[in-house]
Amino acid sequence: MTTLISSELSATIQAMTRQWSDDLRRSLRPLLDPEVLRTFQRNFLPSNLRDYVDEVSAHQVYEFLQQEGIPLYLVPRGATAVRLLRAGDRQARRKVLSDRYSSIVEDCESVLDGAQHPAVSEEVAFMRDGIGAMRAGHTKSAQALFTVTLDSLISRFYPDRHARTQITVRQSAGIPDIIDSMGVHQAFVWLPVWNAHEQFWKEKGDEIPHHYSRHASVHGVSKRQFSKRNCVQALMLVTSLIGYADDLVSRERD
Repeated sequence: MTTLISSELSATIQAMTRQWSDDLRRSLRPLLDPEVLRTFQRNFLPSNLRDYVDEVSAHQVYEFLQQEGIPLYLVPRGATAVRLLRAGDRQARRKVLSDRYSSIVEDCESVLDGAQHPAVSEEVAFMRDGIGAMRAGHTKSAQALFTVTLDSLISRFYPDRHARTQITVRQSAGIPDIIDSMGVHQAFVWLPVWNAHEQFWKEKGDEIPHHYSRHASVHGVSKRQFSKRNCVQALMLVTSLIGYADDLVSRERD
């Protein structure tokens, strides 16, 4: 009798499990549709990369921005961003900045043209002055202007010094909590800003880096740090942040 009950119970459980599995597959089928997954992935990408959803993923963008001070949010245009993502190392990425210098400036101008909210108008005006200096060949002056504009914007976003320090003092212990707790797009904006704030202590004998460094730009004036590549990188960082800020305040107004 016990064996019979056990057999019936086992058969019942197996039937219920099969039914549950069939129901689960049916309920998940819409989510597993390739076009649904593609749309889901596309929405996670920055707007300038959404037309390239078949070539890059949001995960790739995040991994890139975890280690690099070059933004991919709003700027540069998608084709240039894909080239940056595919570049094998920092030297290759910096070459992309050189090769696409003029078009990157145009991309940044386009974003700045679209930033119409009065809350960012002063920063936009300074950025236009900096672009004018770039086009006149004064990239060192422009890089200095972009760097102080970056400082100003960060202070507006994070007036609290403790919170701001998590952005402006890049430790080697990993992504700070303030960024780790952000949504995907917000993290896309702030990760390269954080990376651009790697520690630099001239008094401790740190070598001035060739790549863009906010602290080296301010505390280590040198031809190694002030260059066309670093100038356009600083332009991209501030433009990305201005575009993000403009979008935030515009949505709040609406």
